[in-house]
Amino acid sequence: MEQQSELIVALATPETVSAISLVRLSGKGASKTVEMLMKLKPGRLTGRKRAVGNLAGIDHLVAIAWPRGKSYTGEEMVDLMCHGSPGTARRIIEELEKNGARIALPGEFTRRAWINGRISALDVLTLFERFKGNGRQEKQKNLSEELKELKSEMEGLIEFSEDHEVSGEEKINVLLKELKNKAATLVINVRNAEILPRVFLMGPVNAGKSTLFNKLIGEEVVVVSSTPGTTRDGAVRTVTISGRNVEICDTAGYGGEELDAKALEIVMGSMKRSDRIVWMDPKCFTPLKHLTEKYDVLKVCSLADRKENYLKTEWLPVSSVSGQGIDEVIEFITKTERESPSWRLERMIELFAEAIKASESEDIALAAEIVGEIFREAEEPEKCGDAVERALERFCVGK
Repeated sequence: MEQQSELIVALATPETVSAISLVRLSGKGASKTVEMLMKLKPGRLTGRKRAVGNLAGIDHLVAIAWPRGKSYTGEEMVDLMCHGSPGTARRIIEELEKNGARIALPGEFTRRAWINGRISALDVLTLFERFKGNGRQEKQKNLSEELKELKSEMEGLIEFSEDHEVSGEEKINVLLKELKNKAATLVINVRNAEILPRVFLMGPVNAGKSTLFNKLIGEEVVVVSSTPGTTRDGAVRTVTISGRNVEICDTAGYGGEELDAKALEIVMGSMKRSDRIVWMDPKCFTPLKHLTEKYDVLKVCSLADRKENYLKTEWLPVSSVSGQGIDEVIEFITKTERESPSWRLERMIELFAEAIKASESEDIALAAEIVGEIFREAEEPEKCGDAVERALERFCVGK
């Protein structure tokens, strides 16, 4: 478990007039800091404790302390319940800042909970679903726990095969199918919650980037013009395409005037390793080398309804007018990210199918071995946290 040295603080309730406001403090020394400001005896808030008193002459409040390993973040944490005045909460936060705390980043409390193993990547995505108003009302039963029970039952069937009736094998097969169906439902929910890597439409001026952007967004967001330099600041939209949440970014044309070049430089400086690029060029000139080496790039021969003689191998002909190649572009921008939560669930579903096939062939030993592999897949920590980080970036500061 990671114990962060930095103290972070934020208002965990809406910034409005209410009966109670809650200020949250997390990190090493949280309890000691509050004890000092409330003039409590040293150690008064050590462990899972609470205290009532005045904090720095600002307000009479209740402090609820959580020890390391037991709090939401997994670190020392103190919740301060004060009167519900925005001004009161703000003064408390300012006092905590004076004493070593800093304002938390969006989603930082949840990020620390994830880093410290208090919640899983799937939990983060479920929280994100609820945060944006589309979440399930009930938390699903832990898939790993059900896998443990199934694995134990299968191992028992193998160990004491002579004592089991055929109904035991049938039960295993039914359980395998039920878990496969559960995983299939879960992967749909996770795919709907995941925000995929950003997709940048890039290429030379007048390559049809803005037209394709409008086509993918489904509305006229960007002005389309044959005049070079029309797109400078670009446009960004997060949309749902084929059930996936994806952020699409239009960019200034490569090789344009000074302002275009500056705008493109700013965009490229903001790009992350996981981002994807749709490189559009009606003449199929090779994209910039450093882009193809660093990012996942789809090479598009744009304006395909006008010219076809420039088309080269490994380039996709696309026309925003006729619709040619649009489905392939959508497939590229919505494909599952390797090692993401949905990728792992999809892998588990494939393994379930193999286990069911083995079970139906009465090879319970092989089915049990495959279930063991599924279990290891479910328990292995996520190697790729990009999908989780993208969700966390959209959380509010107090979460």
